[in-house]
Amino acid sequence: MTQTSLTVLSATLRTTEPDDFYLPPLPRLLPVSYHPQAARIEIVSNGWVRRMLGECFADEAMLLVFLRQRNGIYGPITVPYADPARAQNIADWYQFVTVIDSFVSDETALGADSDAAREAFSAIMADVGTDGSGGAASTAYGRAAQDLWRRIRPGMSPHQVTRLVRSLKSFLDGCATEISVKLSGRVPDLETCMRVRMGSFGCEFLELFTEYAAEVDMSELAAQGVFDKAHHHGMRQLIIVNDLLSWRKEYADRDTMTTMRVLSEHEGLGQQEAVDRLCELVEHHERAYIAARDEVLNGPHGNDRDVRAYLSGLDHLIGGSQEFEYLTPRYFGDGSVWDGSTSGWLSLSAPIDRFRAAPAPPPRQPTKGASS
Repeated sequence: MTQTSLTVLSATLRTTEPDDFYLPPLPRLLPVSYHPQAARIEIVSNGWVRRMLGECFADEAMLLVFLRQRNGIYGPITVPYADPARAQNIADWYQFVTVIDSFVSDETALGADSDAAREAFSAIMADVGTDGSGGAASTAYGRAAQDLWRRIRPGMSPHQVTRLVRSLKSFLDGCATEISVKLSGRVPDLETCMRVRMGSFGCEFLELFTEYAAEVDMSELAAQGVFDKAHHHGMRQLIIVNDLLSWRKEYADRDTMTTMRVLSEHEGLGQQEAVDRLCELVEHHERAYIAARDEVLNGPHGNDRDVRAYLSGLDHLIGGSQEFEYLTPRYFGDGSVWDGSTSGWLSLSAPIDRFRAAPAPPPRQPTKGASS
């Protein structure tokens, strides 16, 4: 990342922007379904996190905060058609990477030092090994990764296993870059942000687990570029929707690797202007993804059952990811409960929030002369 692609973060957004912003309705043109065993998968996955990764949390209270975020249901929403055992493996994988992502954002944990984080991530990759068959694990993260590989590897081709190792490294490299940029107080330009986020958002394994859930192998066709346009627009839709719905959290964490910060710093947009611009980009990429998907379906590979299954899976991945981001307390505050609303006013400072029909009233000023 070069100096010319970065700008130093100013304090204007934190000091001059209104506390509330309005999120308009987003298109939601793609299907949303829940796995028939979603509740059981989520519960079992929570148990796996406690057993395999519980020691990574400072205490029981912090572990419970994580479990209340309902990260275990992300898998069942994004692969609702999968064999239950595969859906469980996917749910546990997404919990695994979300635990890491949570500590990347925490300046008392992995987020405190990018060099130390890179060392921790190197240890995870050493535990995994170049082909997913590493030796005795040295960390809880490594033990969790090895457990996942033991369950997932038999259902993947050798090409897919290689891609899974590569995708984990890409994710960890992206996380380390996010830490170093955040600690420097710099904000990347839009394209730099997107390149880093493709890794730190896990786009490679999101695509790969869509194949795994559908029990197909798209390695060859993907290498030929058959899905390039669909992947480009679909993954950008995922990232931008996440940036909108996670803005409360990213604002509180002072994260700089988010398109909300990028539009503020590089284009001079106010908070509401940035939200509105990102909503336009969501619609653009969602419609462009659908057009690119249909182009594949109407092309020479369109009658291939595996291709059709994979593209249907991508539809559910994109639609399901957005559903999860509406419902998780990770973005709306520990204790929040989703009421199905998908548009309205949100507060940056409320510990727990929901979509509201109007901005919050300003705080009442004490009556002049009132006793303190």
